[in-house]
Amino acid sequence: MLETERAGIEHIRRLIADGRAQQALLALKKLQLQLSAEFKAREFWRIDELYGASFQILGDTEGVVQAYWQAGQHDRFLRSQMEHFSSYLFALHYLPGLSDDELAVQHFLYERFFAGRESFQHAKRERSRLRIGYLSPDFREHAVGRCILPLLQDRDAEHFAVYGYRMNRQEDEVWRTMQPMADVWRDFTEVPVELAAQQIYEDGIDILVDLAGHSDGGRTLMIAGVRPAPVQLSGIGWFDTTGLSAIDYFLTDALCDPPGQNEELFREKLLRAARVPFCYTPLAAMPEPGPVHSSCVFGCFNNFAKITDDMLGLWLQIVQGVPGSCLILKDTTGFAERLAGLRERAARIGFTAAQLELRTGSVNYLQEYREIDIALDPYPYPGGITTCDALYMGVPVVTLAGRRHGTRLGMSLLTSLGLEGLAATNAEEYKVRAIALAQDGKRLKNLKANLRQLMQVSPLMDAKGYMRSLETAYRKIWQEWLQS
Repeated sequence: MLETERAGIEHIRRLIADGRAQQALLALKKLQLQLSAEFKAREFWRIDELYGASFQILGDTEGVVQAYWQAGQHDRFLRSQMEHFSSYLFALHYLPGLSDDELAVQHFLYERFFAGRESFQHAKRERSRLRIGYLSPDFREHAVGRCILPLLQDRDAEHFAVYGYRMNRQEDEVWRTMQPMADVWRDFTEVPVELAAQQIYEDGIDILVDLAGHSDGGRTLMIAGVRPAPVQLSGIGWFDTTGLSAIDYFLTDALCDPPGQNEELFREKLLRAARVPFCYTPLAAMPEPGPVHSSCVFGCFNNFAKITDDMLGLWLQIVQGVPGSCLILKDTTGFAERLAGLRERAARIGFTAAQLELRTGSVNYLQEYREIDIALDPYPYPGGITTCDALYMGVPVVTLAGRRHGTRLGMSLLTSLGLEGLAATNAEEYKVRAIALAQDGKRLKNLKANLRQLMQVSPLMDAKGYMRSLETAYRKIWQEWLQS
């Protein structure tokens, strides 16, 4: 790499880090005109990667998908090829119109990265205390981290030993809470994947649980893909097949994946271990729910990248169907350019300034749930922890469910609370149910007052019940392996 090329790439990386995506795109186009023939032949994937990061800031999902696909095609290095392909698979879930079958096919392609690679071999062994390994970058303050906490805090320590494999050494209050809860911790943040897999094998892990899938560049799957443990499963931090035959099971429930509905969309066997897909842990300090407003305020506090033009159009119909109502959309990032892009899209679709308020991400977003009456779940990539946070803050959520696992999460969460009537199966039904709830002041007031208590006594927050179900499943799949 020439010095001018190196300097140009570093400049663009700084622009991206500052959220200045438009400037980054201009700089990328300028840099492309100056690239040497050798760089184009050997290093062009770096340019694709920067395009992907820029499009992510702007919320341009199609751009992200194309950029990471191209990065994988141009890359000469196996590990970064895999990272790019995982980023490509992650981005596909934001795309409307992609069929469930085609999405599965794309995930199954990930298996090719392990073709010809040797996997660990395991002898059958009886254990009175099974060794469970949890592999994740999210043992920290993170949406997934809050779902991980019950796995550690509420386990049966007499019959299960827990090994935590960290791939992010961020130390915060959640990590400090978790630290004494595992029997063994290993830091894999900067450990080569081969050595990490070897360590898991040497630890004698019986069941390895991947908690990240293709998020975080698929780093956990690079380790799990060579089968360092005899039994392996994925879930909680990932919402689709991994595409790997080395992952034996996918953790789900009977609502996200009804028996007989989605089996062909997974490489893994579906393990319906509990009544809910994960167990929710609220933050330590949650504000009290807010009042019902005189004019209904709808809201969505999900990543703006999840908001398609189709959803904006549907939400406009809902706002128009409830005179005097408005919609607050709050991003998970502080990127002003992403906000500006969504404002332009919303204006094209027909939103007026009085009907729509856009906000960037902030640390006090829970307080802002007091400002809305009804949360509108996006599709095809619904909320998870954001949905739980809304419900815990007394805000009912209207969701739209499709066929595949990732589109049905909202339906599963609502059903666990007895609120399946807020889950729709088509766009018209979604609109009708949102409008009807907004117009039913008595019901809305009752939900505002009682949702938190309903959450607290539901399967969604029954950590001990969740863990007993999960650990029963662990024993079952371990015995199945011993008898195989």
